[in-house]
Amino acid sequence: MAGIPQIKVIFDRRKKASAVNPGTIEIEVSYNRERVRLSTGVAVLKQQWSGREVVNHPEADRLNGQIRCVYDGLHEKMSTIASQKGEYDLSLLKKVKKTKVQGSSVNFLDWLEERIYMRPVTESTRRQHLVMLKCLRDFGLIRFFCDLTPKNIRLWDDFIRKRVTAQSSVHGYHKRLKPYIIEAIQFEKLESNPYNGMRISRGKSEGIKFLTEEERDRVEALELYGMTEKVRDMFIFSCYTGLAYSDLVKIKKSDVFRQGDDYCIRDKRLKTGMPYTIVLLPKAMAILRKYDYNLNLMSNQKCNDQLKLIASMAKLHINLTMHVGRHTFATWALTKGVGIETVSKMLAHSNVSMTEKYAQVLQTSVIQGFDKLK
Repeated sequence: MAGIPQIKVIFDRRKKASAVNPGTIEIEVSYNRERVRLSTGVAVLKQQWSGREVVNHPEADRLNGQIRCVYDGLHEKMSTIASQKGEYDLSLLKKVKKTKVQGSSVNFLDWLEERIYMRPVTESTRRQHLVMLKCLRDFGLIRFFCDLTPKNIRLWDDFIRKRVTAQSSVHGYHKRLKPYIIEAIQFEKLESNPYNGMRISRGKSEGIKFLTEEERDRVEALELYGMTEKVRDMFIFSCYTGLAYSDLVKIKKSDVFRQGDDYCIRDKRLKTGMPYTIVLLPKAMAILRKYDYNLNLMSNQKCNDQLKLIASMAKLHINLTMHVGRHTFATWALTKGVGIETVSKMLAHSNVSMTEKYAQVLQTSVIQGFDKLK
């Protein structure tokens, strides 16, 4: 065995670089007195090269990333062409010598941003995907397609865990990236999936959070003013209708119609497109009239921030969010004896199995209730 191949970056091998003429940058592999050189596709002026990297260039980061991709790609290639005797056949490199390194000069993050805006999803989902993109930009080690390696994905996972604590949140970041990885493979920008052989746990569910009737009434009875009052009213409206935040903020006066003595709304859920019809109970109708049929009063994030304060004021030991209002409606309806199929239609679930989780929660609360009676 004659050692291992030497791989190095070479600038201006032909000695043509000057202050006005660029010099090429190549990767050279040498082994057993044999050399193979591969172009990186990068050429810069003499003053724009220092040591082993591009400097004083407006696109220095991109060009250095491109060089690194070719360099790292050759390292991986060399590990696959060693013979059983441990010797390396550089002739296999010559076959790809004039081949453009796949994806090396394309910025993955720019491509990802473009695909996010092209993806047919709701705006709330798109915002979540853009949060994932920002996290990748802040991470810094994944910029080009060739940076999408199992090692970097694992390092990104470590980076995410420093930002969020819940495993379900960590899983969410990876879940949003994976469809774009599949797209990149379909567009032949990636040869393999960096998630292959890697399992990102969803984490244990914390269960459905909801308020009892007494707790809901306690929130409703609070004397509040300004922004906090508006958020409380939006939350209570969800408790009496089962509407998610994204659906209640898009209600217009024209959506409300009379059916006998009742006021109703017929629409489709923004998230799933599933149709629903709800009867506006008197308290829900009163809130709509109070705000002239416009409940688009606050962003979801600001609502949830205010609900933390409201929970403290109402002495609730729960992480109160707008979605807890939807859960509260579902469990309240089941507790009052409304059939699970009907509740499923009220919530515009695509199937009854999605609604059954509320019934399971209620079984737990029944057992806890009997424990209290004991």
